[in-house]
Amino acid sequence: MLSSEQDVKQIKSRVLHTIKNGLEFDLTTEQSKQLLKRHINSNTTMAVLIIDINRSTQMSITLPPSKFAAIVQVFSQETRLVIIGHGGYVLKYVGDSVIGIFPAEFDKRKACENALNSACSILSIIGECINPILKDNNLSEITVKVGLNCGPSLVILYGKNIDIAPIDLVGPTISIASKITAAAQSNQILVDQSVYDIFASDDSFRNRFTSIKLPYNKWNYVDKSGGNIYKLYSYQKASSFS
Repeated sequence: MLSSEQDVKQIKSRVLHTIKNGLEFDLTTEQSKQLLKRHINSNTTMAVLIIDINRSTQMSITLPPSKFAAIVQVFSQETRLVIIGHGGYVLKYVGDSVIGIFPAEFDKRKACENALNSACSILSIIGECINPILKDNNLSEITVKVGLNCGPSLVILYGKNIDIAPIDLVGPTISIASKITAAAQSNQILVDQSVYDIFASDDSFRNRFTSIKLPYNKWNYVDKSGGNIYKLYSYQKASSFS
């Protein structure tokens, strides 16, 4: 969490060190794996947060590989720290995307609130800490797309040995989260109806959501339970760090 100028200085220092010297620690997903081991071959409710660097393909083409790698490492490092700091886990790194999960079996609202606070924090960190350092070091500044969905996911094991085989989530929750992220604009946090409904009775949160409608050729995914196209909402991040 950022709450002072000292926090900003510490993050900037860490970002600069990473650019100059590489990562100081492994960006492991072991904590996520330990969590999911308890749910192998069963459904569990999760808030799934996906944060993706915008226009990264173009960056990877135009930048030297070492510079692009430095940007991705900084982004992944800071995003991981934010997600963990808000009670979440990093499920995996997919190229220049970070997928975070927040257990929601017992409290969907808290899980989604933590995920939204994570998204708001990383947007602020990018704007106030990461991009200034990237600019000072002649590297491309970044923007991100953010998608959030909440619901059941099936935990599957890719193999037989639970200690070494990869563990992942499958099902509509993570799939729709991925599609929501792709539909987001630069530095926009998008959620679907399932997340909006969790906060619909709370004015302090509900007023931060704005219903949006995308062209059918860009968004046409149907909710099987109701037969209607998934509704999307843009979430307005708080003005300060959470």
